Amino acid sequence: VGVETDPKAAKFALENGLVDEIRTTVAADTELIAVCTPSDQIANSVVALNQHAAAIFDVGSVKSPIVDSLTRQLGGLPKRFVPCHPIAGSELSGPQAARADLFQDSTTVMTVTPNTDPQALELVREAWQATGTTVVELSAADHDEMLAVTSHLPHLLAFAFMQQVDPKHLEYTGGGFRDFTRIANANPELWWRILSMNKEQLLLAADQFSANLEALKASLTDGDMQAGVSALTRAVKLRQE
Repeated sequence: VGVETDPKAAKFALENGLVDEIRTTVAADTELIAVCTPSDQIANSVVALNQHAAAIFDVGSVKSPIVDSLTRQLGGLPKRFVPCHPIAGSELSGPQAARADLFQDSTTVMTVTPNTDPQALELVREAWQATGTTVVELSAADHDEMLAVTSHLPHLLAFAFMQQVDPKHLEYTGGGFRDFTRIANANPELWWRILSMNKEQLLLAADQFSANLEALKASLTDGDMQAGVSALTRAVKLRQE
């Protein structure tokens, strides 16, 4: 059963069998609720569902602000809410981007607290495992630090790089350009919200990137092939891993 405010998205999901039914509210007999709103709206959605008996999980790519907001509003995380983040997807969004194998061989992070209801936790875990993903547990803070480097910073860099690309350049692009800039095709408003929510960790990651870039620039300026090749070799080994 889907709850969707966008009538076009709701129509597409229904016509293509992604859901069996569209409703305006969550039914009382619902067992499991997935909150798939933009990250900065998740906490309010969970608050609105706080009295529901179902297990609830989200798919937001930032965790600490959601946990902090719920703590302020409710005094802590609801027992049947399990913050989650499936580390999978593409630059596309909406039901039109649905793929049956989206979560296969991916990793999904669950943020578990001592207050989490064991039955809700197990139900959410089983639901994720049924999609083919591997479930791991991280604290909200550790998750946000990791994702600042592995997801949020790459998006920031792709968006920044595109600022210097002129239409006249596009005739002279190849696979490297397409690979590097693919995620710059992501939803701007959605990603600005994500980047803003994880601002502190993202700025730390960006500072580290700036230092690494300056070191490579210095190697080029000084003609220091040994330092430059050493840095590139470390990058290649990490990428191969």
